[in-house]
Amino acid sequence: MILSEKLLTLRTRAGLSQEELAEKLNVSRQSVSKWESGASIPGIDKILEISRIYGISTDYLLKDEMEELPGEVVADVYHPEEVREISVETATEYLDVIREAGKRIALGVGLCILSPFPMMSFIGLSECGLLFSSEDIAAGVGVGVLLAIVAVAVILFVLNGLRLEEYEYLEKEEFRLSYGVAGIIEKEEKEFRPVFYQGIAFGAALCVISCVPIAIAGAADAAGGILLCLCALLLAMVAVGVYLIVRVAIRKGGYDRLLQQGDYTQEKKRENKRLEVFDGAYWGTVTAVYLGISLSFMNWGISWIIWPVAGVAFVVIRSIVSAMKGK
Repeated sequence: MILSEKLLTLRTRAGLSQEELAEKLNVSRQSVSKWESGASIPGIDKILEISRIYGISTDYLLKDEMEELPGEVVADVYHPEEVREISVETATEYLDVIREAGKRIALGVGLCILSPFPMMSFIGLSECGLLFSSEDIAAGVGVGVLLAIVAVAVILFVLNGLRLEEYEYLEKEEFRLSYGVAGIIEKEEKEFRPVFYQGIAFGAALCVISCVPIAIAGAADAAGGILLCLCALLLAMVAVGVYLIVRVAIRKGGYDRLLQQGDYTQEKKRENKRLEVFDGAYWGTVTAVYLGISLSFMNWGISWIIWPVAGVAFVVIRSIVSAMKGK
């Protein structure tokens, strides 16, 4: 048994999380993760501290031929638990699935945002006398196209959800990477990082400048039909911006899940498990409110603001709920 395997075995049997052990050793959680995956090894000073924490000899840690725990260890201290091991093949397959899922889910989200575009464009062009004989016909055709676009988005979400279902344990369970896998993933994640930052930057920029055409038209006192068409253009720009953000964010999330960092540390997994019901209820309510307001007032060019507001509120409310559950 090599050093990385021994470190993982000792920690899991002692019932410690990577964060708890890192705190005892005064190192980062990422350092503990790298030791256990074989990407790096602890210094001699940390080896001494680890042997003291677990009450074992340094010989057991450093000599690969010593497979069994030394006799002086009190077995009652340990709490054995099964830990899934992720091979390089599984990790590679998951990242390939995430790349494709990122494109499709981002497309689905973009289509949901873009879905009112045809209806708003048809009504606007109708008001300008360029399309359809009446606004009612334009609205009816637009609603039909809207529902068709949303249906395509739903199909994308369902199919990708089914494909990713077999990897749900990466979000909810503790696991370890096979020897050397962490190093491979970290290298790939580092190469992807510039693409991630560019996607976030360009996506956010598109969302910000999407309001410029409407602002200019409003200042110029443009006709209602023109303003409605510009609202449709706003949605199109926001849809593209969100597509760029979601696509890179989902892929970044894949790396974070495998490396158990960011929002996917062991502590975060336990917290998310406690708050699953709240998350589902919150976003279900937000979706219902968005559709209710949008369909009631037919002002899709403004109602989209519900989503960023809900996102900011979600962080605050979830923090409060998490603190209350923790107590």
